[in-house]
Amino acid sequence: MPVIYWYRSLENCLELLETLTVSSPPEPSEQPRSAPLPAPESHFSRAGVISVLALITLVLVLFTGLSVSYFPELVQPTPSVTTTSIRVSPTETPTLARPLQIPPDNMSATALPMPANQYVLYEQKDNIYMTPLAGGSPVLLHTPGYLYSRAVPPIVTPDGQLLYSGDGLWLTKLFQDAPRKIATLAPDQVITSMVLNQDSTMVAWSTEPKNGSGTVNIYAGPLNASQLVYQHSASNCPCFRVFSFLNNNQASKQHTTLLLTDDRGDHRAVQYGLWTLDIANLPLSSATSSPVATVMPTTTATATASSVQTQLLDGNALQMPLALAPDGSTLLYSTYGGVVPEPTNGSVPEDIAALNYANSLSLATVDDQALTLQAQQVLLPEQHGLSGIADYHWEMSPLFSPDGHTLVYVVFSSDNQPPFNRHSALYTVQITGHGTHMHAAQPQLLATGSSRFIEPGAWVNNQTFTFYADTVIYMLDIKSGTITQVAQVHSYAHIVATVQRQM
Repeated sequence: MPVIYWYRSLENCLELLETLTVSSPPEPSEQPRSAPLPAPESHFSRAGVISVLALITLVLVLFTGLSVSYFPELVQPTPSVTTTSIRVSPTETPTLARPLQIPPDNMSATALPMPANQYVLYEQKDNIYMTPLAGGSPVLLHTPGYLYSRAVPPIVTPDGQLLYSGDGLWLTKLFQDAPRKIATLAPDQVITSMVLNQDSTMVAWSTEPKNGSGTVNIYAGPLNASQLVYQHSASNCPCFRVFSFLNNNQASKQHTTLLLTDDRGDHRAVQYGLWTLDIANLPLSSATSSPVATVMPTTTATATASSVQTQLLDGNALQMPLALAPDGSTLLYSTYGGVVPEPTNGSVPEDIAALNYANSLSLATVDDQALTLQAQQVLLPEQHGLSGIADYHWEMSPLFSPDGHTLVYVVFSSDNQPPFNRHSALYTVQITGHGTHMHAAQPQLLATGSSRFIEPGAWVNNQTFTFYADTVIYMLDIKSGTITQVAQVHSYAHIVATVQRQM
């Protein structure tokens, strides 16, 4: 250390000085014994004094040099420091210089001009509503047999039909009020998933026993004539539900592969792992006479006469599929997740408050030929070993734009103490290219505020989407940075879709 070095150098100099003082007496001159002794001379001659002073000067110069060398801050001016109080974002990603403020933090937002024939559909407990994007009173839709389930949201087809579930599958034309049941459900079963293919001509859905005793069933086929294609015991998980159709570029294999995920017997909106199920050899034209493709659930590829099962994500490792881009080629998924404390003040809907949430985000291209994930890109890495729950970020409700080039999602954190309030923000990612040439930019903070619960809903077009925040439905235009209030709903509303009525 420098201080020890100075001490030893100074100590050596003092020892040298002491040596010079003791060991340099004048030489005695011989005198007669009878003569008196002369007065003793000084220990230092003139030359000795000069030498000692020179040595001391040299020591001081050396000491000063060492001080400057080891402590430059002692002789250099200290730069001025400005202290700024900042608000820490819930995720360590690059952010926009000026994120939007979600009302009520921002009450001066300019209204977006919207045509009168565009509507937003949303579901609440036991009902589905439709309200104009331009503002107006909500309309209660006639939906017999409907049962609310976050795991099975209603779907709007390109030709304006509404597909919903409850005591079976129901289909109705919007603005015409003519619902009809297209599939029945046994009384002891509950529907756990429902998806359409890209052009909405095919449907796939799944059921499980309400009490956990019975079989898991997967149905697929034409929209009005689906049939049983897969079945296994509910006591032998993975307990599969349908995640999506796999859009295959080969015309001969269109709509013949399903992407399945595991719910572990939980009827809520959960999904772990990802598998493929080939239903190409099943005669899907008939709803009454058809074989059942029974595939033993396993973590390795298993083949039967009519199906092939391949695993893309490991459900045992908490890998979770989150969203598939509209063209079916880009998968958003998480490699790690965890349980977040449920707020005790009712600020988050109870059916999703205590789920496993994603703690990382990755993108990959789905190779529909090799049935593999390629060109993986990490958007947000996993977090491990942090000091408290408040230090973790969690991701939810991802939403691809219709063209697949923009992704929006929510990042939130949770307080360590009751009532475990959550602090949410909207983020966006720009995606370019396709397939192995896909590239995702760094996530950007889009909007933040004091809302206790935020959830993206549905896109209006490629630059405007709807979202829910604390009993209000809003629209947000990414290009202009405008947030507009659409409707006050007084309680939680899950946004289903936006539709346009033909005039």
